[in-house]
Amino acid sequence: METHREEVNVAERERELRKRNAVLSERYEEQRREERKEAKRQYSRAWYAANKPLQQEIQRRYRERQRAENPEEFRAKRRAANQRWRDAHRDELRQHRRDKDRDAPSVKRENAARYYAAHGDDVKQRKREKYWADHEKSLADQRQYRARERWRRVNGLPPQRLRRATGTERKTNLAAADVFFTRVRTAEEIESLRRERGTPQHLIDEFERASARRRAAAHYAESLTRGGGRLEQQLRPTRAERNAMARADEDARMDAVAAAINDRLRTQPKALAPTAPLGDPAPTMLSARRGLS
Repeated sequence: METHREEVNVAERERELRKRNAVLSERYEEQRREERKEAKRQYSRAWYAANKPLQQEIQRRYRERQRAENPEEFRAKRRAANQRWRDAHRDELRQHRRDKDRDAPSVKRENAARYYAAHGDDVKQRKREKYWADHEKSLADQRQYRARERWRRVNGLPPQRLRRATGTERKTNLAAADVFFTRVRTAEEIESLRRERGTPQHLIDEFERASARRRAAAHYAESLTRGGGRLEQQLRPTRAERNAMARADEDARMDAVAAAINDRLRTQPKALAPTAPLGDPAPTMLSARRGLS
């Protein structure tokens, strides 16, 4: 049994070794194939760079031969190849189209007007479909736009009209920025820029005077606040005065309650005091009101 078990273990190890060697061999062969492909690509690029006119002539003759043999198939392949290239470079094409439209806006307007004249109904139908596809979003966008324009009119601001820089302008601005920020300036140029772009002395003096006035005003307002607190503390009534005011308020409240109860329990109409002529003393009369006294 021990001998048999040892033979089984040896056979198992041999199988594992063969598997590992097969995997390593496959990986090595795959690496060699990739290296050969990369070497071939490098050789092809180098040969194409050294013989570019010849390669272009060979490709042109090959295309002419295909076009002559089967024109329909040639055009279909060309269309498919062009479509694959457009799908792979969609972002670059859109950016190029935007730059072209910004550099020549008149051409874009003419093309848009020509297309609308020929396909006006289709354009209107697409707009209607887009509007009703998400009606709530369209209404929300309209409300947001109207609120923003209303806010601008109330605050005296002009309508929001942004102008995008053209491709030529962007290139010019980037070149000027690179020249300005990367150029090394001498000490004389730096001193000249400081003299030209520095803040004038009269503006600095005006700023210091305004700062001093603001500090004085803040200090004065703070002192008034502290003085007002002390004055309020001095004018605060004493305990006896507070008790007298509280008793007067309580008496007035009880009189108001008694008058309300009398009015609710009264069985006879309230007698009105007779009006006496001016100069005569008012006669003393007993109150005819029945109720709580």
